[in-house]
Amino acid sequence: MAAIDARINALSDDLKGPVSERTRKLENRTKQLEERLKNFEQAWNQQLPAFLNSVTSVGAFGHELGQQRDQLARIYEHMDRQRDQSAQERQEVERELARQRDRQEFIRSEIMFEMKYAADAGAPGTGHKEAVEPRVVNETKLQDALKEGLRINLGCGHVPLNGYINVDMRALPNVDIVAEVGDLPLQKGLAQEVFSAHVLEHFPQEEMRRKLLPYWRDLLASGGTFRAIVPDAEAMIAKMASGEYSFEEFREVFFGLQEYEGDFHFNMFTPASLRILLEEAGFKNIEVPVQGRRNGKCYEFEIRAVRP
Repeated sequence: MAAIDARINALSDDLKGPVSERTRKLENRTKQLEERLKNFEQAWNQQLPAFLNSVTSVGAFGHELGQQRDQLARIYEHMDRQRDQSAQERQEVERELARQRDRQEFIRSEIMFEMKYAADAGAPGTGHKEAVEPRVVNETKLQDALKEGLRINLGCGHVPLNGYINVDMRALPNVDIVAEVGDLPLQKGLAQEVFSAHVLEHFPQEEMRRKLLPYWRDLLASGGTFRAIVPDAEAMIAKMASGEYSFEEFREVFFGLQEYEGDFHFNMFTPASLRILLEEAGFKNIEVPVQGRRNGKCYEFEIRAVRP
């Protein structure tokens, strides 16, 4: 037992030194921490008012910044409304200018039309100085046609058709009526059919719209048929663009041979453009049975319409 006590005392003596050293070090570190904490507390107490003031200032600045942002948003919104309103006003001004231009163009076209056609100065659309005096060459054939059903072939030229009263401004063989196609010695509302082949392109657009188509419509009886064959501008332009149609052929068809006064072309049509003219003239049941058909140097289409 005495031996054990001696051993414990020896171990205690051996541990006293290291434990004391460690305790001393811990005390020193504790003092350092306490000193640092004290310094931090002093600094915090000194800086806290300034910090709180800064936080308050930042909040006030943020609030002010928010107000400025809202105000700018309202300004931009107002500017957008003003810009939209200005755009609408500008569009309205442009539309009004366009209406005025259209009105001026309409007045100009009316004046020019009256100057050219109202006084009957020359044959309409042909450049003649003197109009052709209309006359019936074959009275017997005309009377028979009126009984059986009058069918008129306008501008027949050298190609009169059987079963038709053939009309041309020149007294060519087999022409039944010598007259301008817009001034026939016939009563209105009697014809079953008015036909023309390569005639419409010889007349200006306004004369076609205002005088000729309404006149030919009035020649027809109710349910009568208007039928026309004309150069197909759409087909010819497409063929020329693809290299299948020469410029010289296109030029000749476009302007006419120009061999005599009535051989000049003033117009050209597509199925759609001629359909619009016929609709404006009051025709119904418009159809295009043939288009893009080659005929000599020309591509042509046929159009048909009915007088209601």
